[in-house]
Amino acid sequence: MTPHPRNTRIKGEPQQPNRFIFGDAVDASGLEATEYLVHTTAPAFVCRLIGNDFTEFAGRDAEAFASALLFDADANRSVYVCNRGLRLFDFVFSGDVPTATRLQAICDEAMSTYQRLHEAYAEREVGPRPREMRQGPTEPLPPAERSLAIRTLRDAARAAALDPMHRAGFAAQVQQALMGGDQAVFTEAQLSLLGEPSARALLVNSARDAIAFPEVVRTDGSVVSFELWALPFAFSRAQGGVWWHFPLLERLETPLADALDVPEKAILWISPTLFTVDMLNERACQNLIHLARVMDAGCDFAPLDPVSSRATYDAARKTQEPQLVISWLPFLVERGALPVDQARQLSRKALDAVMPLVQQAIGAEMEYGEAELFAPLPWWESLSAGVRAWNRKRLGLTVALIANKVGGLQDLEAVAEYQPEMQGYEVGLKLQGSDELLARSPWLMVPDVAPDKDATWKDLCDCLREADIPLSETIVKLH
Repeated sequence: MTPHPRNTRIKGEPQQPNRFIFGDAVDASGLEATEYLVHTTAPAFVCRLIGNDFTEFAGRDAEAFASALLFDADANRSVYVCNRGLRLFDFVFSGDVPTATRLQAICDEAMSTYQRLHEAYAEREVGPRPREMRQGPTEPLPPAERSLAIRTLRDAARAAALDPMHRAGFAAQVQQALMGGDQAVFTEAQLSLLGEPSARALLVNSARDAIAFPEVVRTDGSVVSFELWALPFAFSRAQGGVWWHFPLLERLETPLADALDVPEKAILWISPTLFTVDMLNERACQNLIHLARVMDAGCDFAPLDPVSSRATYDAARKTQEPQLVISWLPFLVERGALPVDQARQLSRKALDAVMPLVQQAIGAEMEYGEAELFAPLPWWESLSAGVRAWNRKRLGLTVALIANKVGGLQDLEAVAEYQPEMQGYEVGLKLQGSDELLARSPWLMVPDVAPDKDATWKDLCDCLREADIPLSETIVKLH
């Protein structure tokens, strides 16, 4: 912008203001006791507005809306009243003064607008309107159909690994398998290819791409391409159970997009559904294939049945069960609108902008203690970074407490045992030469369509090697 020349005409905005403008005013004593109404079109006027008015007039007790324009002889002024308890007075006109009938009609319209204004205020304070919640299909296939679907997907992976010409159609086959109601189809297919690394890698990576880079075909035939990102969110709870749907998270969209410099016309939608490790492991991340389609339809995604899940949570929250939870807040960005390098540079700004809103949204639905929000990252990177940070924090706190108790780390050793039910290792800490465990700490696998146990073990070894704590594995033998 440049300085405005003093002697030139002022350039006005051609757009007319709203016909009715309501607002407060201040005087020497502070905020005035009355509001003001400005009528911006002819006949233009300003007047005062107050509520809790019970002036008697013919329609005061009517159930339907009623109003009257009265004359106060003592004050020598016109007064508008209605049976909604509102009163307009001290009319100051600019230009022609309307008739009593015309002014009453204008004031009736103003009262209707005033009521809608307060409904909008109330809606803003309460939060967004509830949206329809949709689940993905979860019905297993009959045994014969399941076996056929597994063989078909496995054979397609082998063909695509051998012949690049098959790969274009293969991506669609993988997506169709994930969108079906039987998660065992993909899981069994990738497990059957453990002896064929190239075909299995192609199958697993195709599934990851289908989730991380979803495409939505709209009813008009247009196709929208998205990228799935997430904000890892860790928090503590004193009660049992964890809730997962937080409607107020929708308020993050604008400040998050602004902080990350997402182009103004590009889509950024945040899901008000929080995903925990247990929720992701339950369906091996496969139900995320439905997230973009549901959000693009203006609905909220439900990874679990909302009614039964809420009942389970309400029962569990009555128990005392201290826990530290790692979870993710997913959001969709139009493909190409948010480069990874740009997101990394602006991550601190984004966290500062959205953390208060996240705390408010979570706190409105669930009690929690301390909370920590991590930088936004593409989906699979976000899962890995969140779990790695959570694992190290849990193990680090446990080691620090034991070291303080026994006087250092020099005599500590760790024993890890894989626990299938928790999708990770249980790490026991003890003094060298002793069989008594001093403490236990979980070390979780990163949720995935095909969780990597070997990578989890390597990460645990690297972490304890840095702390100079010997590690051994206990293999459970089933007889």
